[in-house]
Amino acid sequence: MCQDTIFVFDVARRDNLHHERLWLMQKTANSLMIWILLAGLAGARPRLEAASNEWSGPLKAGAPMGFQVRVVNRSKEISRGVVCSVLMQGRKLGQVVSNPDLAPNAEILLEGSVPLPSDLSESLQGKSPGQVLELQLQPYRVADLSPADIAVETTAEGMRWVVTVINKGAAPAPNIPYRLLWDGQPIYQKKLLQAVGPGESQQFTYVDKRPPERGKHKLACVVDPDGELEDADTANNQYQLDWQGASNRPDLSIGSWHMEPETAVVGEPVRIFFTLTNNGEVEMFKLPVQLKINDKVEQDKKFFQSLPPGGEAELSFSWIPSEAGEHKLRLICQGQATSPKPIAVAGRPGYKLQLVSADIPKRSHMGKDWIFDVVLKNQGTLPCDSVKAVLWADGSRVWSARLSNPLPPGGEATLNLRWSAEQPGTHQLRIELTGQGAKADQEADVNKTYPVQVDAGQ
Repeated sequence: MCQDTIFVFDVARRDNLHHERLWLMQKTANSLMIWILLAGLAGARPRLEAASNEWSGPLKAGAPMGFQVRVVNRSKEISRGVVCSVLMQGRKLGQVVSNPDLAPNAEILLEGSVPLPSDLSESLQGKSPGQVLELQLQPYRVADLSPADIAVETTAEGMRWVVTVINKGAAPAPNIPYRLLWDGQPIYQKKLLQAVGPGESQQFTYVDKRPPERGKHKLACVVDPDGELEDADTANNQYQLDWQGASNRPDLSIGSWHMEPETAVVGEPVRIFFTLTNNGEVEMFKLPVQLKINDKVEQDKKFFQSLPPGGEAELSFSWIPSEAGEHKLRLICQGQATSPKPIAVAGRPGYKLQLVSADIPKRSHMGKDWIFDVVLKNQGTLPCDSVKAVLWADGSRVWSARLSNPLPPGGEATLNLRWSAEQPGTHQLRIELTGQGAKADQEADVNKTYPVQVDAGQ
């Protein structure tokens, strides 16, 4: 009896296990089918084809070449507009755009013309338009995401990647899935949730906390790696950087540098020329240099230029001095700074007014009539015409006075201003000195405010 009971229990449990396995297999199959369907939908793209095209005009450098192309949408997806680009040896010569949607299996006729570049005249000799000109078709009103730069710096936390992504398309991208690769191997993947509008760029930062590796490496960023977004051009979705690990010396060094013109004047641009040498073992494509004025960063720029090992490049910064006096200039590259170089900046020729004194009291009382003596001086190098002093009380203009003659350089003069308080309390009196003519700097005119406490009693 016990054996029969045990046998019946084992059979029942075995049947239950069998049903569970069947249910799990069916669930797994359903999940797989859903995943395949979603993946297919995510990767769906309008497929645009040039069913026929015609060229018109001479195939001659400098001459316009007309084209006519019949575009057909061969997919089941709507194409959000159509843009047809004409390329020659990878260079984009022009494009024509159709903004309306193109339904599945529908077609549209596009017409336009492009100028043929004169520097490619040899490539046109004895060729037909179809042999040298290429038509590229893609949807128009969609995003076109492209990584444009990878900046790398070593910090105490690890190696920091700063990646810049640009939307070159005509529609916003709601988010940006991206993947980072180290020597072709994925090391990080995430989705940037901020929307990026047409023509806009977005930066994101990743800190790689792995132990640092010396030597040459390839760093890459791929946007939309799994085809989740509607992207106009997937050929530009990857950016790669050749990077070399830390060495005993910096890759770049700054050589001799000088300024032209040698005499700097406030408001007039000067150029600072310097040489940069590649001391490393790999070719450099980004040359980061800082310009510091009085220990303040005036410019921080990456020069995008190819510089082979041992190569030297002459680069320059433009600087417009804003203050007269002696300044100290330094150039910094990869943490290495040049010695400070003193630069004397002369003031710009022009007038510069100074408020020498004004006998404005700190306290007064209602009804008191004041006449203020305002002493002013021209500290500039040129005369100042139509010198005027204006008195403002609590934002309202109450009195003004003007010199009858120009105020020469170094000259002093006195103007009288009047005011009487009509309300008790604290009042703000402001003296404004202005003139006409060339200004020595942005602060050639004067604005100065005085608080005055007015009592109600006599």
